[in-house]
Amino acid sequence: MPVDKQVRLVRLTVILAAVLLATAGALAFGALAHLDSLQLKWASPNQIERVRIDMTNSAWTEAVSGAVVGLIAVLLFRPSAKVRTAVWVVAPFVALMTLCFLVGGPEWAVAPTGEEPPEVRAEYEQIVPAWYVWPHGITALLAAALLVFAAAFLARPDLREYFMDAGYDPNRPYTSWVDRTGGGGGA
Repeated sequence: MPVDKQVRLVRLTVILAAVLLATAGALAFGALAHLDSLQLKWASPNQIERVRIDMTNSAWTEAVSGAVVGLIAVLLFRPSAKVRTAVWVVAPFVALMTLCFLVGGPEWAVAPTGEEPPEVRAEYEQIVPAWYVWPHGITALLAAALLVFAAAFLARPDLREYFMDAGYDPNRPYTSWVDRTGGGGGA
């Protein structure tokens, strides 16, 4: 694959991850607004507070992460070893943080045991609604996967050369020194 297509793939991957993180954050803020509008009767104040804390942490983390990853996506349009390093540092960190918030999400604070009355179970389903759980989980998981992919893909030798080339000119075609013919230099 030509280097310019590899660079475009990384840029698009990081842009899509930023959009997905922002979407997951927006879903969490929407679920918080939904939680504040409920008139709850069966859930304990402790459960409600735990759900609110988990959703707030998730919403702000994903919103800020989306903004940071979006900034890195903009900076990727100018080849630089610093931007490449930023992707290597930020992308796995944000991916791990996002996955941790998914594993310890707010739905565990009101997880039904199967022994509650139907009214309590229905209220639990309102506190953490299905319209939040599935889309939020899928968007956050995809964002984490894309960030890990981008960080790993930037480790390719020809991309290293592309981001290290101080005299890069976007008007001339890029040529890599990496031998693509398969003719190794051995005896």
